[in-house]
Amino acid sequence: MLFNFIKQYTHLKGDDVLNFISETNAINGLSDVIVKGGVCLYNSIKYIYSLAEKDFYNINIKDTFKIILNNITEADSLKALGLRIDDYTCREMNSPEYNRVLPLIVYCLAVRIPTLKNVRCDDKCMTDDQIFRLYNTVIAKGAENYKDIIPETFLETKYLVRKGKPLPPFTADWYKVFIYSSVPSLAEITNKNMFLLGFADVLFAMFYSCFEEELHNRVIEYAADNSSDTDDGG
Repeated sequence: MLFNFIKQYTHLKGDDVLNFISETNAINGLSDVIVKGGVCLYNSIKYIYSLAEKDFYNINIKDTFKIILNNITEADSLKALGLRIDDYTCREMNSPEYNRVLPLIVYCLAVRIPTLKNVRCDDKCMTDDQIFRLYNTVIAKGAENYKDIIPETFLETKYLVRKGKPLPPFTADWYKVFIYSSVPSLAEITNKNMFLLGFADVLFAMFYSCFEEELHNRVIEYAADNSSDTDDGG
């Protein structure tokens, strides 16, 4: 039913379609960017939590932002600062319940895939079918909206994009709701926990801005590869 709903709103003509040398490779590559971006955000939160254990006054918080935002798909870029994520520094996050945060993060990135409709290369853009394939590929790789904690959906984002309306801000609100409802050890009022939640508010917004740019650039790169191949063949 969902597939049919999307199909009926496909209006692109053949000349407007953004083609790839291998659509399968492009879809897999873009889905990897989304998953790796999710892992980067997930691990970055852990590293920041570990920072508050003993390195709060030893590491400039601006440096952590620079490293994260300049390495948007690198899972462990903050290791460069000597930080580590283990049972000593962030044992509260090493639990089966907290592990659900990773598929949730990837899901909250996946539901925004329809924004790729706004990426144009030589006045061409991805079709609804391509975008839906990409979304399904990311879901197949483990993205999940556990207990429907994330209010956004793929179809709602698709509607907003089609109407040219702004998307809701990319915030850490759902993350904090999950913490308060499912991870009581992180919901306790402690300096470390309050630092984590405050940092998450800033990180989520800044991260998404850089991630969106990275993903859009990757779409253009895949399209440019196809254009180069066509030019060479001609």
